[in-house]
Amino acid sequence: MPIYEYTCETCGTDFEKLVFAGDNEPVQCPHCNATRVTKKMSSTSFINSGIAGACTGGAGTGFS
Repeated sequence: MPIYEYTCETCGTDFEKLVFAGDNEPVQCPHCNATRVTKKMSSTSFINSGIAGACTGGAGTGFS
């Protein structure tokens, strides 16, 4: 169950949402309840993809 980061296109609020498998409900902004949101590119998706060394400056630097 990944956590995705979103930005609300209506009010500009940044927020996170835990997404469950099979969850078909539209994502809503917790601040204004708008459904016009954009999924953000998260740095954690790069770290978990196995190419962390390429994103953090090489082996032994950055996140472990």
